[in-house]
Amino acid sequence: MSNIHQLLKFATESLQSAQIDDARRQASLLLMDLLNCNQAYLLAHDKDEVEDILVEKYKVAVERRAQGEPLQYISGKQEFYGRDFIVTPDVLIPRPETELLVEFLLKLAKENKISNPNILDVGTGSGCITVTLAIELPNAKITAIDISPKALAIAQQNAAKHQVDKKITWVISDLVSNLRNSEQFYFCCANLPYVNPEELETLAKEVKDFEPHLALFAENQGQALIKRLIQEIVPFICKSGYLICEIGFGQEKDLLNVVNTHIWQIEETIKDLQSIPRIIVLRKK
Repeated sequence: MSNIHQLLKFATESLQSAQIDDARRQASLLLMDLLNCNQAYLLAHDKDEVEDILVEKYKVAVERRAQGEPLQYISGKQEFYGRDFIVTPDVLIPRPETELLVEFLLKLAKENKISNPNILDVGTGSGCITVTLAIELPNAKITAIDISPKALAIAQQNAAKHQVDKKITWVISDLVSNLRNSEQFYFCCANLPYVNPEELETLAKEVKDFEPHLALFAENQGQALIKRLIQEIVPFICKSGYLICEIGFGQEKDLLNVVNTHIWQIEETIKDLQSIPRIIVLRKK
């Protein structure tokens, strides 16, 4: 058997050899996940021995991380809006920037005094947006759609995990193509693929080799799906309703140029913590 100190030393050296950034922290996170403990426990119990079966599991996890696999896929979870979500290679790993979308939608619901909005989440992926909104707005009616049946299955697992699965309607759809024509939503939110396929080789190994390309890339310099949604969502948004989209770096001008201002009022663009335009907000006239 090995103790915690020895395991962390082994893992740190292995990850450093593989040129993984922040190797010591990554080694600690992997062991914390395995032992279901926190950093303070590792420090206080560094001489404690670890069972052989757990040592072997840890070595496998370290090797996966050394090969570039994201920590989130190894642990099978990622935090979003203060809650744990199941993630697998079938879904994109939720990013902190996407929390801005949730925060702004909740702000709009409060300002407009709408406690039971009809919400559409396009490209739900892991379901992090849908599930969070279902929890934060318990009277909302939510429809979540995705083109990937595997992604939708993960989203449903997350909804069940957080006990809101009965409050959400699930639809497999290429954008809004499978929605009923009679449906109307006050909010449509979307975190669609927006990476330019030509940028593939510039991405980190963790992203380009492990995250689903279906959830990452879109044609027309990453803008094709967002531009389509701006056009195709029009009949599904009620009067004075909102379209709230996450966008990629440098896309704001091109995307807003395609907005039909006879239909949409361009409300604002929300910047992330790096002052990058990240969310565009349109309101139907």
